[in-house]
Amino acid sequence: MSAFDQLIDKVMDRFLGRSETAAAVTAASFPQLTEKGMRVREGGMVTWVEPPPEFTATSNQTAGLWPFCVGTSSPLVGAVLGRNLLNSSVVCGDPISLFLHGIISSPSGFILGLNGRGKSSVAVRMALALIDQGFLILVAGDLKPDFAGVVLETKGQVVQVAPGVGAINPLDAGPLWRELERLPAPMQRQMRAEIHARRLMTLTGLIELVFKEPLDAKKQEQTVLSMGIAMAAEKAEGEGRQPLVGDVVAAIKSAPPQIQSALLIEESAEYLPQVKNLLAGLNALGEHGPFGDVFCQQTTKEMKIDACVDFDISLIDESQLTLRAAVQTVCWSYGQAGISAAKTLADAGLMEERHHLMIMDELWQSLRASELLVHQIDSITRLNRTKGLGQLMITHSMKDLQLSTDELTKIATGFVERSSVKILGGLAQNEMDLLETVFPVSEREKAMLVGWSAEGSMNPNTNQVSPPPGRGRFMLKTGSEPGVPFRVNLTAGEHRAHNTNQAWAAAQAKINR
Repeated sequence: MSAFDQLIDKVMDRFLGRSETAAAVTAASFPQLTEKGMRVREGGMVTWVEPPPEFTATSNQTAGLWPFCVGTSSPLVGAVLGRNLLNSSVVCGDPISLFLHGIISSPSGFILGLNGRGKSSVAVRMALALIDQGFLILVAGDLKPDFAGVVLETKGQVVQVAPGVGAINPLDAGPLWRELERLPAPMQRQMRAEIHARRLMTLTGLIELVFKEPLDAKKQEQTVLSMGIAMAAEKAEGEGRQPLVGDVVAAIKSAPPQIQSALLIEESAEYLPQVKNLLAGLNALGEHGPFGDVFCQQTTKEMKIDACVDFDISLIDESQLTLRAAVQTVCWSYGQAGISAAKTLADAGLMEERHHLMIMDELWQSLRASELLVHQIDSITRLNRTKGLGQLMITHSMKDLQLSTDELTKIATGFVERSSVKILGGLAQNEMDLLETVFPVSEREKAMLVGWSAEGSMNPNTNQVSPPPGRGRFMLKTGSEPGVPFRVNLTAGEHRAHNTNQAWAAAQAKINR
């Protein structure tokens, strides 16, 4: 014992009124602590220490204990996403499960991150967890394809759409059209109105994609298109089939009196100049137009409404950006028609109720092909909750949502704002200001996201390759709460069903020999 310790002991003895003898007896009555435990019977080393009691309180109540208090952990609800990077706890979550437990206000999610960081792997993890719970997934426009393997593994349906491979009719009412007569009269009227609105929205989007400009309001082109669709549908249903784009062209060309009356035309010679531009847009959807035979015939394979479905459009070359975007948007519309059919039939007691998660991947491709498609995407996503449909949208960066006008940008960034679950991967430094326009991001979170954006490297001494530091690392954010960073480690089954680098497999095998 040092001289200072001895002095302290004497002072304490006098203060407490103890004698030196009493102090010695008191010290001797305590067991001696060694490196292996207390020197008493059964006082050796232990392999488990009982945790101390924990208490939960507000930051004001625990201000005096700071920084020895910690935040609450994320709820163990939904898909198991991975391990927390800060404390190794389990991180869970998916849009549907969190919504059903009342943790978020809508069953919607948005995944944002650079290429090669594993965005689709997180989506696959959520999809598999929801399928295991009895939900169905709908991938309306699989470009790589990222999800076809998962759908096949879970006994679902893969529908290939591409010129010369498979067609999808933009006027297809979906699986419900065969069952309309079984519905009560009020429900029939409601569903027919919904089908007509979806047909009009889809065909309008395709024509605007061809011309890269909206339909002419002065010439009432959308009014003419709506009336033409209604007339074509009435004729086709009388023949026991779905209407085609060619039927709409024929209906408008016939110059029916009701359309001329709507256009306030008094002489027939004025009719054709008024509808000429609209007919040109419809003709572009024909077999010899820029989209080939994809939209001018009946849907090749009708989607199932009681199984997972993947619309595989990977056979369309990446250079055909407009065609890819067009097929993608029609698949979104057709997929929503199938889900609407499932809900309507369930409401009528004609089938078991099922809920879907709709995955909308590579959002940037549609917006790059035509910014006007943002209106169609907005209409689709706003109706999803009322249809009992969860949604998961995926793109690379916030810059994908920065469009040519403030109005269009506001609509596009609204996709992120309305998504109750946000999963962020590696992002560039110049993305941070754009993120903060939508939801709060702390400086620590920014540093983490930017750090994950770095590319991989190779050690010149060992020739060992290091993957990008952000691969498999993401941050889960709900509302304005702090983000929860986690890492995804794929299982063997997930690797088998989901290989986004399949096209590079042979080249990688040569390098690894």
